[in-house]
Amino acid sequence: MKEMKNLLISTVLLFIFTYANAQGNRLLTAFEESYAHETNLEYVKAATTLEKEYLNYISNYEINLRLGWLRYSAGDYKYSEEYYTKALELKPLSLEAIYGKVLPLLELQKYRSIIKLAEKALAIAPNDSRAEYFIGLASYYKKDYVKSEKYLEKAINKYPFDLDINLMLGWTKLALGKKNEAKALFLVAQRKSPANLRVKNALDVINK
Repeated sequence: MKEMKNLLISTVLLFIFTYANAQGNRLLTAFEESYAHETNLEYVKAATTLEKEYLNYISNYEINLRLGWLRYSAGDYKYSEEYYTKALELKPLSLEAIYGKVLPLLELQKYRSIIKLAEKALAIAPNDSRAEYFIGLASYYKKDYVKSEKYLEKAINKYPFDLDINLMLGWTKLALGKKNEAKALFLVAQRKSPANLRVKNALDVINK
């Protein structure tokens, strides 16, 4: 009787292990196929490949994070935001999920939400330049130029030769009427990327 019981337990455990292993292989295969599609810039196909398995792995952080990126790359910003939101629910301290979610929020012009997310990032990682940059960027589009300047100044102190920070701070300075400071920042951006069209546009505006 005892031997039969042990055999039954072993059989059940073997079944569970085999099933779990098969499920893991299916997820891995889906990831591999999605990367292959992404390499060919087939973002919708890459996302769809994972979404076929999504209901089986709805509480998996990695699949939500990746689908957030793929749907963003495909231009499906609403779905991208939803996947990143789910990823953050699963891993609330994840900076990669926070900054991932910022991307569709920018396209959707949800600037208050961006500031809130970036402030959360600063609470997790004080003095993080990405968080400071995004607060500055979102504040600029909300026309809160003083706040924008404050946070972009913090970011540029850590990365004085960063293209995006120099450009954004330059536009902020210009909005505040500080034309000479703005031009100096645009010139730094030009040295960083001489052929950049955004830099050319900034200099064209300020040289009028």
